[in-house]
Amino acid sequence: MSDAPVISADSHVQEPPELYSEWLDKKFRDRAPRVEVRDGAEYSVVDGKKPRRVDLAEERSDEDDQNREFRDDPTGGRDLDRRLKDQERDGVSAEVIYPNSSLFLYNSKDPGYQFAVARAYNDWGIGLFGQRKDKFLPVAIVPVIDLEEAVREVERVAKAGYRSIKIPLTMESRPYNLPDYERFWAACADHDLVVSLHAFTESEDYYPEDWGEEEGHGGALAHMAMSMARGQSPVALLIASGALQRHPDLKFVVVECGAGWLAWLLYVMDEQVEKKHMWVRPQLEMKPSEFFRRQGAVTFSDDPIALRLLDYTSADVLMWGSDYPHDEGTFPYSQDVIERTFAGISAEDKRKIVHDNAKRMYGFA
Repeated sequence: MSDAPVISADSHVQEPPELYSEWLDKKFRDRAPRVEVRDGAEYSVVDGKKPRRVDLAEERSDEDDQNREFRDDPTGGRDLDRRLKDQERDGVSAEVIYPNSSLFLYNSKDPGYQFAVARAYNDWGIGLFGQRKDKFLPVAIVPVIDLEEAVREVERVAKAGYRSIKIPLTMESRPYNLPDYERFWAACADHDLVVSLHAFTESEDYYPEDWGEEEGHGGALAHMAMSMARGQSPVALLIASGALQRHPDLKFVVVECGAGWLAWLLYVMDEQVEKKHMWVRPQLEMKPSEFFRRQGAVTFSDDPIALRLLDYTSADVLMWGSDYPHDEGTFPYSQDVIERTFAGISAEDKRKIVHDNAKRMYGFA
């Protein structure tokens, strides 16, 4: 067991069937995330996304895999008593919770559909997890396909009690350095909402055609790695655009993208500002790395590389997350992973990363 209390800054819950059959606006229910059988195979179908085959995962799983992806939990993490027992089993004292099926909501090209699903999830999520604010902090979904509607949803979820919102990791059609987002960033800062950008939630569908198929060409592995690498994009854009300079109270976190890349990105941005300052617009009042240390954070689960680069990043900007209960996560062996990856790291830095930073950023009691 870790010698420091542990908060998972990245965990998940599977949305209940009734979210899409009862909570969602009737006109969108036939387009809700679902599993369909096609030619004898099961596919996950999400609006705006290529169907993904899912039945082969069960065939390829070993006994230990039943702990993951809610394979042995028919409630999908919604039974709070069971979830609290899993926290205790994993040595975790509290969780920041993201959706499962609705992670991919942003691939839809229909703003009405995106906001309908988001509102349904947000109403459901705070109702369930708001019962135990000491143990669970749900993250609201806010699409940015329509920025005026996004501001309204920010105001609505803040009033409902949310302390964090999730937006797409990347927006190709309207990247985050554009001035279009000024009112949105201001609203997030004014309502003290941490802006989360989670891996695999791009606005574009990057899923490879061979995902989950019997024969593949490396698409799944390459996709997983490159989606995590795209976590660098919002960090660079928010700093370079001056958004953090104009909104010093805006806090953001890049989630489940690993953190080994952070040291390189901050170093190279500082270097480029120093050597090519004559081309940099807007002019920045501080080094890029200083803006990030003031307002940003990155989560990781099992990334010893990030922990070897604390001299460049500092321990103040990293947060640990189990990614409960995903295949790539650490549940139910989080304590073993923490012991292994934090070997040689000071007790002070370890406590910051596994507990203190998340407590400070999200306001856990």
